[in-house]
Amino acid sequence: MSTINLQEVFDASLDQSDISAASRSLRNEAMVSFHETGFPSRKHESWRYTDLKPIVSGGFDPSPQPINSQQEKKATQEIEKSILDSKALRLVFINGKLSTNNTFPNEFNGLSISKKTESYKSIDVLQGKELFKDYPLAALNTAFSQHETLIMLDEGIQITKPLHLIHINSGTEPTAIQPKIAIDIGTESELTIVQHYIGSNPEPSWTNSVTLINQNKGSLLKLYRFQEYHHEQFHTELLKSRLSNNAELKLGYVDLGGKLVRNDVHIDLAEPGAACSIDGVFLAMNGQHIDNHTLIEHSAPSTTSQESFRGIIGEHGRGVFKGKVVVHRDAQGADAQQSSDNLLLSEHGEIDAKPELEIYTDDVKCSHGTTVGELDLEQLFYLCSRGVNKTTAKGLLTFAFANTILQRIEVPEVRKRAASSIAGELPDYQNWGGLL
Repeated sequence: MSTINLQEVFDASLDQSDISAASRSLRNEAMVSFHETGFPSRKHESWRYTDLKPIVSGGFDPSPQPINSQQEKKATQEIEKSILDSKALRLVFINGKLSTNNTFPNEFNGLSISKKTESYKSIDVLQGKELFKDYPLAALNTAFSQHETLIMLDEGIQITKPLHLIHINSGTEPTAIQPKIAIDIGTESELTIVQHYIGSNPEPSWTNSVTLINQNKGSLLKLYRFQEYHHEQFHTELLKSRLSNNAELKLGYVDLGGKLVRNDVHIDLAEPGAACSIDGVFLAMNGQHIDNHTLIEHSAPSTTSQESFRGIIGEHGRGVFKGKVVVHRDAQGADAQQSSDNLLLSEHGEIDAKPELEIYTDDVKCSHGTTVGELDLEQLFYLCSRGVNKTTAKGLLTFAFANTILQRIEVPEVRKRAASSIAGELPDYQNWGGLL
């Protein structure tokens, strides 16, 4: 996937697009920025542990043709098998584009969902030259994403029923799909979103996703991102969020599939009282590579962040965690807690964990730490002494390690599905005897 080839495909896609002048200008700006940086390489510090060569050399089409009726039928069947809640309000994205045939028409007062060929005004602060410079893959997403879906919640609206966003890659050819979601939460409003990435197609493909979030004063957003792609799929993702006064963001990440997965999270606690929590669990089994990079900026006084990731690394699997917290000069009273705990199931597994703190003011409460280890032999001995065979005991202890994070997922359907999927990857699960 050379830059010359990308430019040719980009020019052709732009000529065929019916978009506004503003959108055309933004896409051109994004492509120019991408040419300046190119694909990130391991020479860049933030990509030191993750090599994108399989993606760069994968021959993925960044501007795939619309799917045909047969592909949509196949996608629909897979969606029905993977659905978390058949009664939930849901939006379905097939190969990065909103599908009207598979999308529930349910609407709530105050919640609007629309296709946008231009950025929404409150999202503008999250994208542009700085975003493209810091995240070249986000620039590529903007260049090739032909529309974005805007989810907007009006002021003073509380919706307790989760909104499910189902992303499915259904191509038969190697494709690079570019889903882009913009979320704007009004003052004193509340919404729960589940982003579910699925795709059992063994044909290698690449999903390059961007989610931009703006939260107004006193709002609450709970967003759970659940990824269970086929193990031959590639996934890169950026979530960038800005929080106003006393806004709160709760994030949950579960990564079970994918051959190479890179998640970037950038949160700006921009105004006093803003708070966020990030909880993540991932399985890197059988040669999988899962990389989580987070950046939380405390830009204002009395802001709070809590971050906790747990990784389970199997045979020839590799996990990466790099979490950075920056407490800026004017962020007195900031409270930032960060941890990364990792379990190695094989001597051939590998984990690279690097928590970081940058503090530019004195009145703060911050901590960070990381652990890497194997199963506790005393706990293993205890279970075996109670009549549990060793293989089953290892599976139960591994599941318990992950379940600490899963219990923080407040959507029962997601929590149960994630628990079942993780347990299914562990030794002797079929003989657990209903212990799950």
